[in-house]
Amino acid sequence: LLLRDLLNDYWAAKRLAQRKALEEQMHVAPRQWHTEDLAPYNGTDPQKPILIGVDGEVFNVWRGRDFYGVQGPYGVFAGKDATRYFAKQIVSLEEDDGQPLTSEELDNMKSWKEFLRFKYDAAGTLVA
Repeated sequence: LLLRDLLNDYWAAKRLAQRKALEEQMHVAPRQWHTEDLAPYNGTDPQKPILIGVDGEVFNVWRGRDFYGVQGPYGVFAGKDATRYFAKQIVSLEEDDGQPLTSEELDNMKSWKEFLRFKYDAAGTLVA
């Protein structure tokens, strides 16, 4: 029993150290970003974080790689200003009608932005 407990503690400590190392690797210090700066963080490189811009804010969504990574259902948002995607609740630019955002669409986007603020790390601001 004692040996099993020691082994369990060892493996738990090892997993914790690996998790901390991954968190450090994925950390992005908040800064100002231009849209083109986000492109390298599009989820194709598992050694890099995934960044998404929404309404002037940038979020590091690496913890949601299954959603926002290349194979994820929302991978199209990664490495981009995804404001229109969130507002119009679309996952393809072909679905975008190009019209100005309606008040309902702006409310959609704001709700998503609040969700992203709650769930993911802030990575700075998105500037034009």
